[in-house]
Amino acid sequence: MSNFLDDITRLWWIEVGVELKNPTSEASIKGLKKVLREDLELDNDVITYIVESIANRPSNFSLKVGKSSGIDVGSKQTAVSAQLHPNWEEEEGDIYQTVDLAEEEDEKDTKKNGEESKDDSGDDTRPETGDDKKAAEKDIQKQSLTALEKEKLKKEAIDDKLLKTKLTNPTTGNKNQVSTLLGKKKSDPAAYKVGKDFLGDKGVSDDEIEKQSDSDNKKEPQSNGYVGDKDKSLKQGDPSKTEEYQRELPPDDKEFADRNKKFANPIPPEPYKLPEDIVKNPKFPKKYLTALERMANTQPKGNATKWQHFSDIPGGAGQVSAQAGELMTMMGASMSDKEFESFSNSLLEHEKALIEKNPSMKKEGSRIVTKSWIEATKQSRKAIRDRITDQYGEGTEIIATAWDTKSDVEAMGLSDYEKNKGFSTDMYMKVRKPDGTEVMDEVSLKKSTKVNFLNSGAGSFEKWDANLPDEINQNVYRDKARARNIDFVKNNKKEVEDFIKSDKGEPIRKLMESKGVTLEEALEGNSRNKQNVLYSSIKEMAKNGNKDAQAIKDIDDNNHNEFCKKSVEAIVDNPKMKAGMLEDIRNEFPLKAVSDGEETMAIGPNSLDKKTMEKIFGTSDYEKLKENLVAEPPRQLIGKDGKPVFDVNGEPKMSNPFIGYKIEASGEVFAVADIKVREDGRGYGGQFKFEMTLNQKSFAKRLEQAQKDVYGEK
Repeated sequence: MSNFLDDITRLWWIEVGVELKNPTSEASIKGLKKVLREDLELDNDVITYIVESIANRPSNFSLKVGKSSGIDVGSKQTAVSAQLHPNWEEEEGDIYQTVDLAEEEDEKDTKKNGEESKDDSGDDTRPETGDDKKAAEKDIQKQSLTALEKEKLKKEAIDDKLLKTKLTNPTTGNKNQVSTLLGKKKSDPAAYKVGKDFLGDKGVSDDEIEKQSDSDNKKEPQSNGYVGDKDKSLKQGDPSKTEEYQRELPPDDKEFADRNKKFANPIPPEPYKLPEDIVKNPKFPKKYLTALERMANTQPKGNATKWQHFSDIPGGAGQVSAQAGELMTMMGASMSDKEFESFSNSLLEHEKALIEKNPSMKKEGSRIVTKSWIEATKQSRKAIRDRITDQYGEGTEIIATAWDTKSDVEAMGLSDYEKNKGFSTDMYMKVRKPDGTEVMDEVSLKKSTKVNFLNSGAGSFEKWDANLPDEINQNVYRDKARARNIDFVKNNKKEVEDFIKSDKGEPIRKLMESKGVTLEEALEGNSRNKQNVLYSSIKEMAKNGNKDAQAIKDIDDNNHNEFCKKSVEAIVDNPKMKAGMLEDIRNEFPLKAVSDGEETMAIGPNSLDKKTMEKIFGTSDYEKLKENLVAEPPRQLIGKDGKPVFDVNGEPKMSNPFIGYKIEASGEVFAVADIKVREDGRGYGGQFKFEMTLNQKSFAKRLEQAQKDVYGEK
């Protein structure tokens, strides 16, 4: 029974810490209730009796008012202690004493020359040796905590329950375990402070907190270099011998031929067939030989633009030409140089013959397997093979490759695909290192540096930050713009009507006719078409010298530019917005996965991996990289004559805003991703597009240089 009470004592202390100096305080009672309910799973009746016994100090254990339980309660006991700890009567001291023992003990500790002191119950002061924790817990059982016990418990290792407590990360707004918050001492001091303060309030010493922060997140790399929680270990063996790798691709050739009649390439030339030496012993699932042949012999139209047209089993997602590119790279990476040359040349020769015999198919969009994708495959294959030799050592062998499907990857020996797969991996390789160890290597594939990270809208901002400020809330922006347009036209209705009727108002009359909207209907202002008529009227009047209309247009220009500027700044300055943006782009630009060693990216002829990342950013630490992201908002372009530049419509020409990276050592900022924030339907649409693309002038060139520095010239 005493063990049970010890559990209550320990868990209560962990929950409320030094607050337990006042066990009847609101915070202490709330903590006790939580322990009894969540940790000990007691019934509500029992919890009520325990709490009431502490809060009200009953003289007997009563189930109902006026009805005794029959349990004897000593003069120095509560009803709970009488039931759970019947021998407390023999101990001296009141378990409900209200004297601040911690304060009293502090005073006694100041006595010099080892002078003995007495506690309030008359017991001798405990010696400095012995089981102080047990004694301290005994005092907690009596609703008090001395300074001696507090200091002793502070020195104990941090309880696992404390480390698993979830607190709000002030940077992201997400709930993180205390252990996670402590691991952000350098990367996110505000989050670290939350975890540190929490443990400090629980009585944990600064030394113990520091030890935990030093040890957190320093996981040992797995055999493939990955540092993280997923299990990347592989069952040893040759996947090509498995049933999955030997599986035929359904439907069979006859059924597919019937399915593909409307989409098959014209003949001549004869349908494409892979070289015999490639077909014999592939290191990848043989079903993809059939899939690639079918793609090479099909035009991308109708149903033939989807993977499901070529196969009845699941496959990758995306455009069909990109899928063919992924398959060619996955297959080609497993081949010897001689095999790959035969493979790629056979595809190029077939394409050439197809165009020569059928000039109408010269346009690249009329074919699935094209020269540009074949050339991209060559480049990606080289980048991948150069990188694995450097990473794992000379003599490294690719023993199997696979596409990103559950059946393929688990056949390679990875357990629990859904849990352990890479986030944005397109192809997997089973690699045998020079020491014989077999490891998983995961690659995200991009055809070239022209990568589109994000094609979204400002509506995503609310997903990233639920408490979005009005200055970047497109709903607020739209409501203000619509009201402004309506007010101007209403207040200047006769002038607007006269303008529309004039020769100069012809563009507005045509617009109203095409939209089927009259000016009266437009003044309702509750649709995109109606607002289009209103703002176009204002814009045309401004163009023709109306100063009041020009003033409205200037307001719209300023508000639009300010929205774009604030949006770009918020992506970096608002922690929740930054976290949301990085989460949304990680499928196309998985920086964290690269930093952790989980994946690498083959971007055309370049490899983005830990080594090239170090060259580009000066670090491969994702947390440091994230902290050094900066925003450059749009600015009006200035011409050679020193004057602002405008486009043909009189709109100011603006520079492209970008997300950049600030190099710590030099302070230099270079662009990583170009951003486009613009209203879809300027002046009347009220919805903003938000797009991010890899910067070509700066980041792409730095990636190319890093590739040369790490892996040599092409």
